[in-house]
Amino acid sequence: MRIAVFHPGAMGSKLAAQLVVAGHEVRWVPDGRSDASKARADEAGLIGASFDDAVALADAVLCSCAPQGAVDIAEQVGRAGFAGLYVEANPLSPKSLQAAQSAVPDATFVDAGVVGPPPTGGPSPTHLMLSGADAETAAGLWADTAVTPMVVGAEPGAASAAKSSYALYNKGKAALAVLAFQLAEKHGVTEALIAQQTRADGGSLKDPGLPDQLRSVAWRWGPEFDELAETLDAAGLEGDAARALRQVWTKLS
Repeated sequence: MRIAVFHPGAMGSKLAAQLVVAGHEVRWVPDGRSDASKARADEAGLIGASFDDAVALADAVLCSCAPQGAVDIAEQVGRAGFAGLYVEANPLSPKSLQAAQSAVPDATFVDAGVVGPPPTGGPSPTHLMLSGADAETAAGLWADTAVTPMVVGAEPGAASAAKSSYALYNKGKAALAVLAFQLAEKHGVTEALIAQQTRADGGSLKDPGLPDQLRSVAWRWGPEFDELAETLDAAGLEGDAARALRQVWTKLS
């Protein structure tokens, strides 16, 4: 199958690489992308193309980018008249997901969300949550690869909810650890905090360099927490909790 990927970053390039492993012809658009992006695409075996050619030749589109760009990409693809399988693999709120789906009216829309590290065949699985009427078809794109597809619902929204639920826990825990290290540093008690790593719930306290390590993803995780807040609001839950944690990523980025 011919697949276009927009715009493959650290995660998207690895998802795309596994599509190449599965035997698909995968294109991306190098115009305006960084040297790092081009290096990732080359390593993944992706074919460079213009936007128009990538969409026109595609049977399927994978959108895997920072959440703040997802609706814009869907609108561009929709304006190009794409009518194939559209896999929206970003952690979006119900409002943003609906906007993305509405932007590609002629496409078969599948909601997706990645849980776990980029797929490299390591010990921690990469689960690709999928939902929608054609989720099984989307799952088949990654057959016999390091990606583990999981069809979690018949309607778009279920996959994003599954991804968001885990992201709230996993990245929320990271945000609290960052705050804990920052507070301990202010009072000169970092070593006392690190000493608590031996406790069953203290795994995130092993490395006082965690705040600096997370600066490289804070620009992406911040908007993800905006989407999480809206998702919680839509469910009648505490969206303000995610908004508060979002400030951690704002100050790190």
